[in-house]
Amino acid sequence: MNKIVRKEQFSEKVFLFEIEAPLIAKSRKAGNFVIVRVDKKGERMPLTIAGADIEKGTITLVVQMVGLSSKKLCALNVGDYVADVVGPLGNPTRIEKYGTVVCAGGGLGVAPMLPIIQALKAAGNRVLSVMAGRSKDLIILEDKVRESSDEVIIMTDDGSYGEKGVVTVGMEKFFEQEHVDKVFAIGPPIMMKFSNLTAQKHNIPCEVSLNTIMVDGTGMCGACRLTIGGKTKFVCIDGPEFDGALVDWDEMFKRMGTFKREEQEELAHYEEHLASPSSTVGSDSVAATTDIVMDDDPTNDTIEVLTDNKAEWRQELRKSMKPKERMAIQRVVMPELDPVYRATTRLEEVNTGLTKEQALTEAKRCLDCPKPSCVEGCPVNVNIPSFIKNIERGQFLAAAKVLKDTSALPAVCGRVCPQEKQCESKCIHLKNGGQAVAIGYLERFAADFERESGNMSIPEIAPSNGIKIAVVGSGPSGLSFAGDMVKKGYDVYVFEALHEIGGVLKYGIPEFRLPNAIVDVEINNLAKMGVHFQTDVIVGKTISVDELEAQGFKGIFVGSGAGLPNFMNIPGENAINIMSSNEYLTRVNLMDAANPTTDTPLNPAKSVLVVGGGNTAMDSCRTAKRLGADVTLVYRRSEVEMPARLEEVKHAKEEGIRFLTLHNPIEYIADEQGAVKQAVLQVMELGEPDASGRRSPIPVEGKTVTLDVDQVIVAVGVSPNPLVPKSIKGLELGRKNTIAVNDDMQSSRPTVFAGGDIVRGGATVILAMGDGRRAAASMDAKLQAK
Repeated sequence: MNKIVRKEQFSEKVFLFEIEAPLIAKSRKAGNFVIVRVDKKGERMPLTIAGADIEKGTITLVVQMVGLSSKKLCALNVGDYVADVVGPLGNPTRIEKYGTVVCAGGGLGVAPMLPIIQALKAAGNRVLSVMAGRSKDLIILEDKVRESSDEVIIMTDDGSYGEKGVVTVGMEKFFEQEHVDKVFAIGPPIMMKFSNLTAQKHNIPCEVSLNTIMVDGTGMCGACRLTIGGKTKFVCIDGPEFDGALVDWDEMFKRMGTFKREEQEELAHYEEHLASPSSTVGSDSVAATTDIVMDDDPTNDTIEVLTDNKAEWRQELRKSMKPKERMAIQRVVMPELDPVYRATTRLEEVNTGLTKEQALTEAKRCLDCPKPSCVEGCPVNVNIPSFIKNIERGQFLAAAKVLKDTSALPAVCGRVCPQEKQCESKCIHLKNGGQAVAIGYLERFAADFERESGNMSIPEIAPSNGIKIAVVGSGPSGLSFAGDMVKKGYDVYVFEALHEIGGVLKYGIPEFRLPNAIVDVEINNLAKMGVHFQTDVIVGKTISVDELEAQGFKGIFVGSGAGLPNFMNIPGENAINIMSSNEYLTRVNLMDAANPTTDTPLNPAKSVLVVGGGNTAMDSCRTAKRLGADVTLVYRRSEVEMPARLEEVKHAKEEGIRFLTLHNPIEYIADEQGAVKQAVLQVMELGEPDASGRRSPIPVEGKTVTLDVDQVIVAVGVSPNPLVPKSIKGLELGRKNTIAVNDDMQSSRPTVFAGGDIVRGGATVILAMGDGRRAAASMDAKLQAK
């Protein structure tokens, strides 16, 4: 929460706010912006920083009431709090001694231009400023602009102040007066376009600052992408400032209008947005799996007894059934919601969980192997036979205790981990022609039982050693690392860039697969263990690794994920209503855009095309179905090559998703407003296997299909976000901005360890958690050795 300490009204709809944000005030530079979320229902809104006071720990923002979010912000007063302010974001202005510069600010553009004027003047430039607005009341911060400018020209459309005319008239006056080396222009897009054209006419380079539609502001969603110099750039990562001559202005104008209709409708229901409950994202509670009562009173056995395969209780279980009898039991089938019903609800889990009887029966299938190969297949080394045998004897809380001894997120892993490719793929049953023990289902059962019982246990915590450890990112790898380190006695602080803890578990996975309430329980358990969580902090922007070390942090784990969405770079891909899966799922999952009482917009769609064949593609198409669309999934290979879990493919088909395999988009066609209306698909066939062993798709020459669509979700993978790695001095990077680490998960900078997608480029939840555990063991060993 960020307190408003000063508010000043410039005109009927323009306000200045001074807001407490000490870390941002200290680290911001001219040209940076912040993402603001007014309240719990608010959207994430980019605003350029107009000034900062390091001593007071405040930043200055100038806001114009134009939409729902800005109207809500402008309604706040001194003493009120803004829910979230995160930054500074974007690249700072390139400040150097150019000679003579013209700084053109249109309307509110004067506010972000002010720190640039001040910095340019401090660098020794001759600064000529043009301030423009429709009328006198839209000329703001004049005194401060004059303080740092050598000359100032004021232009108003109606002539009510200064000279009558637009900003380019004032620019021309300076160009006629003397030689100008560079132009900086900030204001409405149309003003920046014509400022650039005017500068071009005189062969003067013109830098413009683009304020596009954003969700996260860190490069994760791709909503801000624009064509710059013929290439797609992300404004929040590559900008916000660009050479105006390279900007595709027509594309920008169209993309800025993406949610115009939705925003108008939201404004029409402004009072409803204020009056509805403040917490609307996700379900407040999770339905009980079943009405379960344990067979026996809970045991007080230590973890050593619970995991000892020679313990008396364990030997008695082995004697109770012959291996042949156990192998004759059929694998349990997970109960599910009816496909027709579940395709209409995005907050109810598809898998409803095992009953007590199903869990007890399935647990009996485990042969309790002397050398359990299933454990070898688990990246976090869960003692699988021990937790299953505790279920078999009716000690469900004990089973959960065994799970939590090595796994920080058992209820999560039991839902989303690909057990069929890991622990279950090593099960002895498969070698004998049978089906693997349903390890994932049993893991979920034990974790759910513990939660529903109200007897959540805390693993044993070592005495505090007084050593501070920082964790960058609160996704699976970061949470796993934090859990292990706090158990070892370290003082652990997790820094999350978004406004909620959980990373991809919150923004990327729909609630019908993983309810937010489940994730929150796991996070709360870590907090009870002593892990400190801080949201709205971007390591590398808000605070640097050097600053963390100066504050006494002896080790830093980077688990920032691979949040940079990939696009296919085909014609028309930047059309309106073509989104990355990251943007789409973040809007729906994290920002609750499908809820009419929240502020984040999402255009309704009738015919949705989802491109990709992984789990994220399945999540996207199944979400679109639940929002009422007719959905087609397009994948360039055959269904056999799909990397998605078989269960997810099965569920998608049951819910009515149309699968169009061996097809690949090669072009999108937009309507007059710039919104996608058709997708041209290339028909493919399979050739020889590629480096991964899958058969490579080859185009069938001259054979295409055109589909009518009004929304496209691109789910073709992600790349590591360069924001964190490139901010750490002395860090060796691998392929595509991954962090290079050794076998101990240690980077080239000795105090920095890393794991998960930022190292692998892309991984499952459980692999990321395994990295976190391995990094924790390695960091602990090195710190203790010191």
